[in-house]
Amino acid sequence: MSIFVSVAAYRDPELVPTVLDCLAKADRPDELRIVVNWQHRGDEDVSALHGDPRVTVLEFDARRSRGVGWARAQVQRRYVDSDWYLQVDSHTRFAAGWDTRLIAAAGLTGVAKPVLSCYPPAYDPAREFTGGGEPTLIALHGWTHDGLPRFRHVPIPGWQRAGGPVRARFVAAGFLFAPGSFVGEVPYDERIYYQGEEINLATRAFTWGYDLFHPVEVLAWHHYGREDQARHWRDHRTPGDGHWYDLDRAGRRRVATLLRYVIVGGFGAGPVRPMSAYQEYAGIDFGRRTATEATLAGRVPGCPAVVAVSP
Repeated sequence: MSIFVSVAAYRDPELVPTVLDCLAKADRPDELRIVVNWQHRGDEDVSALHGDPRVTVLEFDARRSRGVGWARAQVQRRYVDSDWYLQVDSHTRFAAGWDTRLIAAAGLTGVAKPVLSCYPPAYDPAREFTGGGEPTLIALHGWTHDGLPRFRHVPIPGWQRAGGPVRARFVAAGFLFAPGSFVGEVPYDERIYYQGEEINLATRAFTWGYDLFHPVEVLAWHHYGREDQARHWRDHRTPGDGHWYDLDRAGRRRVATLLRYVIVGGFGAGPVRPMSAYQEYAGIDFGRRTATEATLAGRVPGCPAVVAVSP
């Protein structure tokens, strides 16, 4: 089965190792189509990726970058019809056979439109990679000053005994696996700079009829921290149209508005389930900025209720 792999990279020295590891650890690397949004300043070497027909590198001057939503949207515009869609960050390592294992896990969910997502365990490129870690679920960690949910991740209770993926309330943008239809139904809103990206994806996917899950095996690792690495918000501080703060503020306002004043269609909610069904399922209230006890405790949710949507 074919997998379209989306990789957004902003001046990241881990890009080449990430893409090469993705190919090397796949059981069927020739079934992958990897498209990279490479935002750079011309002084980084990614020549190891050139000439591989499975990899397309979209090159952009880093000064033109407008944030993560913009970056991932450019990749999705190059989408080639595939059975599956995988979205990862450019600082990722993969488990052996990650492709067949993800497809098998999706099959174990028993639903037509599964999304498998998580915050993977950490790796550090400065240290020997030994693997390890535990599968985690994404839990609510409070609210920002402007009413967007913040997240944390904790080990999945009893994951060793789970027979397959467990239900999830939220998704992680840095590791997300879904049917290929996801790209057309839940396309990236390039007006979202960074904050709010993940709750926007979760609500739109759910209202399009996707069911959210966490895998119960470790299939990837993520390089967190990266304090010494180039960051968009450090580079884009010149007053004007591309200032990171202005882009972030506009994106956050857009996400908050779409959560509280629901619009169906376009980059708003989907037509399959209402936003109220997502809030009930996830145990949160966007208007009041509250959550149920189970949500705050990070418990695995039950199945979503079947809700009829008016035509």
